[in-house]
Amino acid sequence: MFKLRCMPAFCWTLFPFTLALADSGIDSAADTVPDFDQIIVTGALAPIQLNQLGSASTVISRDEIERRQARYVTDLLRSVPGFSVSQSGGAGAQTQVRVRGAEANHVLVLIDGVRANDPTSGDEFRWEYLSTGNIERIEIVRGPQSALWGSDAVAAVVHVVTRQNEGEPRLNAYAEGGSLSTGNAGLNGTLGTDSGSVSAGLEYLDTEGYNISRSGNEVDGADLLTASLSGRLHASDSLTISAGLRAVDASSQYDPVDFASGLPADADAVTDTTNYFANLGASLHRDGSRVTHHLRVNYFESDNSNLMDGIEASSNGSDRIGYAYQADIAFAHNRLSLALEHERTRFEQRGAVIFGDPNQNQSIDVTSAIADFQARGSDRLTWLLSARFDDNSDFENAFSGRVSTVYQLTDVATLRANIGTGRSNPTFIERYGYFPGQFAGNPELKPEQSLSYDIGLDYEFLNGALLTQVSLFRQDLRDEINGYVFDPLTFLTTAENVDGKSRRSGVELNAWWSFNDLVGLRASYTYTEADEPAATGGDTRELRRPRHTASLAADMHTSDERMRATLTADLGGERLDIFYPPFPAPAQIVTLDSHWLLGLTLQYRLTSSLDVFVRGSNLLDEDYEEVFGYRTQGRTALVGIRTRFGL
Repeated sequence: MFKLRCMPAFCWTLFPFTLALADSGIDSAADTVPDFDQIIVTGALAPIQLNQLGSASTVISRDEIERRQARYVTDLLRSVPGFSVSQSGGAGAQTQVRVRGAEANHVLVLIDGVRANDPTSGDEFRWEYLSTGNIERIEIVRGPQSALWGSDAVAAVVHVVTRQNEGEPRLNAYAEGGSLSTGNAGLNGTLGTDSGSVSAGLEYLDTEGYNISRSGNEVDGADLLTASLSGRLHASDSLTISAGLRAVDASSQYDPVDFASGLPADADAVTDTTNYFANLGASLHRDGSRVTHHLRVNYFESDNSNLMDGIEASSNGSDRIGYAYQADIAFAHNRLSLALEHERTRFEQRGAVIFGDPNQNQSIDVTSAIADFQARGSDRLTWLLSARFDDNSDFENAFSGRVSTVYQLTDVATLRANIGTGRSNPTFIERYGYFPGQFAGNPELKPEQSLSYDIGLDYEFLNGALLTQVSLFRQDLRDEINGYVFDPLTFLTTAENVDGKSRRSGVELNAWWSFNDLVGLRASYTYTEADEPAATGGDTRELRRPRHTASLAADMHTSDERMRATLTADLGGERLDIFYPPFPAPAQIVTLDSHWLLGLTLQYRLTSSLDVFVRGSNLLDEDYEEVFGYRTQGRTALVGIRTRFGL
């Protein structure tokens, strides 16, 4: 059952502020309804207008990041339809994001076009290390996207675009501190002229944390340093060159599972991580030509070290380099994009030899050809046709496809539809990983394959002040990989492809209402049914997939825009998890209760370039777990200052 006790608190907190703003007498719509005429770079190979994309999409702007003063991207994703977050503790703890009931490694993350999913963490993205300091916007496209982006783009693509500027030079800085001895500061700036621009950012977060295990009193802290540098040069009227580098250095304390209890227990355990993301590209378009040429090189590197009592116990690392050529061909109102890509990924693991050798070096290569056709059938009809062929060094050749269409039924109603196939290759850990006494990989695994489709309707009310969206989705997954299969020969767990189909389906509801110039309201709700074949026959509900998630938000500011408030309430629905008690007791399915997370950010502008703010999280002090055995953060508050000015 839902915990609804926070809703009266949410409403009564909002009520007096709403009355005060409504009394201003300003009735025109606030800037709350999203701009569907904006261009995004994620839904197709070439940039496309959001209202021409059949897939359900969300864009989180820089303005929204600053309204909420969010420091981690996952704090924002909890409010996105179809998204569910599972965090094993506080800041720096392992964090998984699932979309529409899919696996955590079925969500592909790009950072400025660089493929950022980490082979050292099972091809999942390391969400716990993604801060917001130098992010301009986050583009989210739900549904099957493997035809464009290849493996892992099964349920969604999340594209993080960092800040760049070719206008007036600017500098932004902030600092904050508060609960759990948390300190956070950031600095970013841009220099731009007609011939190019340079952008840089630096952000540091440090927290003493709290005890994430149910017992003991040892706190588990974390620190995170993120630095970025990018530039763009207009070498001539026809040639543009761009480059970017992002580096992450993080350290997180954690509590490993105690085999005597099967639950996390206090220990001197630390993970040190460094990540690097780099890109270099060039675009050539001559006047009068219908063809634009693109060349790009992307690089990703991850290095991780696990320390126990200050001594390295194990380590792993990976790197990925990709090369791509793309030609965009324009004719009439249509555009055809053709691309060739080659990607090489390497993985290494190091550890003590205990009843088996975990030390290894692995690699995989894939060469791909992609075609993406954007067509306008009429003023009311647009559609996309996408196809991808992958020549994979370790698996059979694969073909992925997608058809996406948008039809404007009336001036206020738009119909969207999308169907496509997805593919997720087995991870290095699933195929070759070895953890003494726990897990041995299976090199015979096959890729997971899916067929997904969704249909949606967008409808405007009140002359565009109220926008509603509804999306129905369905995914059938074949050859799903179960990574917890007991092997009676080795007494270890291993990974196997599951016979039959796993099915995910549901509905997403979304609404934006510009109450007036000063108040904007947003609401979303997602119902998800996610089932997989059971070992005993029939189907069983998948773990860590809540059936119900929801979000409510109110953005308010005074008529002179000096004071601003953002109030959010995010529902994490009831979900199942698994508990492994000490041997020989069998695994147990457990239920984690639903919870509401209430947050409030208040900002006041002292001068045209100086703001102060206060941010509170989990204001109801909910006691909840998103992963069994791992306590989550209680009520916290931080106060900070932010400045911005031109140079």
